[in-house]
Amino acid sequence: MKGMHLQNSQIKTIIADNMRTLTITAMLLTVMSCTSQTVWDITDYGAIGDGLSDNTLAINRAVSLCSQAGGGTVLIPEGDFVSGTVFLKSGVTLKLEQGARLSGSLDLDAYASYIPSKDLSRYDSGTGTANQNCASDSSWCRALIIAANTSGAAIQGPGIIDGRNIEDPEGEEGIRGPHTIIIAESGNLSISDITIVNSGNYAILGYELDNARFEDVNISGGWDGIHLRGAVNSGIFNSRFTTGDDCIAGGWWENFTIRGCHLNSSCNGIRMIMPSERLSIRDCLFEGPGLAPHRTSSSTGKPMLYGISLEPGGWGPAPGRLDRISICGCSFLKTLSPISVTLQDDNSCGKILIENCTALNTWRMALSVKSWGTARTDKVTIRNCLFNFDGIPDPTIPEKMASLPFDQWPYFPSWGAWFRNIGEVIIKNTSFTLNGRDYRPDILYDNVGKW
Repeated sequence: MKGMHLQNSQIKTIIADNMRTLTITAMLLTVMSCTSQTVWDITDYGAIGDGLSDNTLAINRAVSLCSQAGGGTVLIPEGDFVSGTVFLKSGVTLKLEQGARLSGSLDLDAYASYIPSKDLSRYDSGTGTANQNCASDSSWCRALIIAANTSGAAIQGPGIIDGRNIEDPEGEEGIRGPHTIIIAESGNLSISDITIVNSGNYAILGYELDNARFEDVNISGGWDGIHLRGAVNSGIFNSRFTTGDDCIAGGWWENFTIRGCHLNSSCNGIRMIMPSERLSIRDCLFEGPGLAPHRTSSSTGKPMLYGISLEPGGWGPAPGRLDRISICGCSFLKTLSPISVTLQDDNSCGKILIENCTALNTWRMALSVKSWGTARTDKVTIRNCLFNFDGIPDPTIPEKMASLPFDQWPYFPSWGAWFRNIGEVIIKNTSFTLNGRDYRPDILYDNVGKW
């Protein structure tokens, strides 16, 4: 048996070769397992839902592994998981199960910023004021969840995302903290069946989105609900807002739909501050007074302001054209004014259609489409509508209005509708009714070509 005898060096070589084989096999099995996996439960990566532990690393590790494997679902199970910024990636769905809560860290240093990959200064507003909103401002662009330069990312419920009313004394207005969600420079994105509460600033802030869908989103508290600056082929559907500031805001929307939403605010229902084309607002309920406090002014139960305010340039330069604006099947209850359109001199507007709408107990301002300068709207059509107003029994109002520049009017000189600088106004099968007494006429026209 002398030929079978092995030297020690040979034995060590054989063992080393076998160990390398076993290691490679184990690595291949691990890769195959990860590749076939479709759900990554964050608790498998060390997350603890006790409302105290910091789970930032665990959640981001699950998201990264899911993304590396080609996408899938990162699951947040029942429990309260505290975290700093989570970076959502392409093809990854962040899903919160029933009873799950993702809570923002109380440590401001736990929040990272969205860093734009290109110049987004056209979307800046309020520059140089306490409400400066600049995409290049790292403080402004902090958020609990950031999805930037992604495709096919999603956030789903039925759990809760809690911003915990985080305040930052160095933030906007000396109080506002991180946004809850920032989505930017992304396409084919979906946020659905989720509840967002107590946002430190906006619940959802978006920049340059293509084919983004928001459906069955419930937002309570905070400042703006969904604020999108640049969105095409996108929409907000069947969502409910109870916000301190604007429910839906932004602009530079193209082929954009808002449908079936219930909007309650201590500010405005929809406030569009940048031009948009092919905007459809359908079958929505705008209801005041606001149930959530306007946190900057610390007021509670503040009456709802405008149901819909389309005012490009209302918060910084926003030159461009509005066109094919459709407001259909909407109801307005206890708002300052149901609909207001105001153009700046660097704007123009094509067609506006208001159809099958009802407004009850409008409490101060008439429906209006106007510019205070020279900008013009081509055509306004109002048909099959009912607008009801609470009268202001003050006989001195007409005289007060005559003594003020019209861009400073606290009321309009008419109680029902006010039109200025419009090519044609068509009103069909529409009623303007009054509760009580008012000393002003129902409708006034100024520089309107045809009515």
